[in-house]
Amino acid sequence: MMKTDISTATRRNWRRLRIDGRKRLTKRANKSRSRRRILPAEYLSDPRHAAFLQEVAQRMRKHKSSLRRVILACAERLLAARNILEKTHVREVLKDFAAEPEPFVSELNLPENEWDLLGLLYQSMLPEGRKNANGTYYTPENIAKSMTEAFDFSHGETFLDPCCGSGSFLLALPCPDPERIYGFEKDPVAVFIAKINLLLKYPEIEFTPHILRMNYLASPHTAGARREMRRRLFDYIATNPPWGALPSGFRNSGVISSNESFSRFFVKAWTQLKENGTIRFLFPESLLNVKNHREIRSFLLNETDLRQITLYEEGFSGVSTKFVDVLCRKNAPQGEISFRDSSGLHKIPAGSFRLTDNFSFLSHDDLAILRRMKEMGRYDLAGSVWALGIVTGDNHNKLKKLPEPGFEPIYTGKEIRRYLLLPPNNYLLFDRAGLQQIAPEGFYRAEEKLVYKFISSRPVFAYDNTKSLFLNSANILIPAVPGMSIKTVLAFLNSKLFEFFYTRIFGEVKMLKGNLARLPFPAITPEQDRRFESLVKRILSGDTEEDEILQNEIFQLYALSPEEIAYIRENTGEKRTEPVERT
Repeated sequence: MMKTDISTATRRNWRRLRIDGRKRLTKRANKSRSRRRILPAEYLSDPRHAAFLQEVAQRMRKHKSSLRRVILACAERLLAARNILEKTHVREVLKDFAAEPEPFVSELNLPENEWDLLGLLYQSMLPEGRKNANGTYYTPENIAKSMTEAFDFSHGETFLDPCCGSGSFLLALPCPDPERIYGFEKDPVAVFIAKINLLLKYPEIEFTPHILRMNYLASPHTAGARREMRRRLFDYIATNPPWGALPSGFRNSGVISSNESFSRFFVKAWTQLKENGTIRFLFPESLLNVKNHREIRSFLLNETDLRQITLYEEGFSGVSTKFVDVLCRKNAPQGEISFRDSSGLHKIPAGSFRLTDNFSFLSHDDLAILRRMKEMGRYDLAGSVWALGIVTGDNHNKLKKLPEPGFEPIYTGKEIRRYLLLPPNNYLLFDRAGLQQIAPEGFYRAEEKLVYKFISSRPVFAYDNTKSLFLNSANILIPAVPGMSIKTVLAFLNSKLFEFFYTRIFGEVKMLKGNLARLPFPAITPEQDRRFESLVKRILSGDTEEDEILQNEIFQLYALSPEEIAYIRENTGEKRTEPVERT
């Protein structure tokens, strides 16, 4: 029987629809079982050393070597080059690793200017599936140094990395005394590498590296040394924690109800930070606005003195998301937060984050407009009817480019434009039993409905009264906003003002129901409702000039100034124009 990582529900659907799962799985990445190896190019100090890594991989295959033995042999050669291999405190660390060195390593020319050769080697040789499961993506030198270079160790300050990996941050620290440096790590090989890296960094000092093998988020009922470490407080904490969901068995932290690992790591580490201490974490960029991370955003805003967020343009090899560096102090929260990206440093009012529930970087002009909209908002879409487009389970075979007997048009997100639908490019036989996922038919066959692109950086809604079908790249809304007809609701959803609100507050590339449901609709009179509906009817009949009139009337409804209107237009990708007056 084929062993896969698909869900039970997916397997059941494939069986019901007679889909060959083996073919499906060969067409998509299955990272958790991937055996391929990815060179972490961002971790190389010198790109020319990629050839060395390739040679090691070839030798390992030839000799059927274990990675532990190769790493131990490389460690011994590096220690010997520093003339500390035979020192007692070094031999104790080597003895604990419980492995024999691999002989062929003596024939290799080890690179001399890699700042973490052992960590680089370890990452390069680990299969992608294991790296993905354990979060083994180590922090490059330039980032580790930029996050720690301002740490001052002139008065006996101490440092902790609670998931230190091979020791990127430990190597980057401007600390003269290794006795004040601590790291926790659950991977025994990474623990060994981190210890060796510290020994290499401080060759003149006899010390036992404070690197403990432990799962930082596991139960505190461990050996005495580990219990003591959990109670110790530190002046500085910095790390790049694992990203992704924790395995089952981890208890609710009391602060973070989601099972997201990096949130739990931060809240736990916060308890070990001294008053006035500094903590810096690398988070995925999704921290800024994804709903699942709302709790950690709230914690950062309300429990910490959030000082700075830095958005990096680069990423980790094998990981698609960008990342951010968050710096906090253990003080009372301040009024401004610095945001640094490729365009420079910006000062953001903390109130902008509290207004949005996201880390949307809003100016004072943004805040004034958004507050006005929220104050005027009386209704939302929370009580409306929502439905997903159809998931066929096999688009290649079930969708036809030309109509066949019994087939009917089905629209996709590509055919959705503001107000109107382009002609359909696909046809489908509407057979509920043969479709993988489908909403109740009444939603598709409604006399009137709105449809919107699911993947889009701004709201794009169209009107449909043809009872047509839609694929899952489009979703359905049958709105229920008091005092508004469906066409009036459409006018607001397609307005520049609502686009401004959505992109500033949520900033996602998906039109999520939970976000759309929070859009603030004002109370309007019956006369205003008829007016907006009339303008939309003209747009639907092809009079696109009416859209400009509609835009301005919505602006006027919110009593926006000419300057504010110009600002909204400029920040929704529209050229500045003068208001159109109706004669």
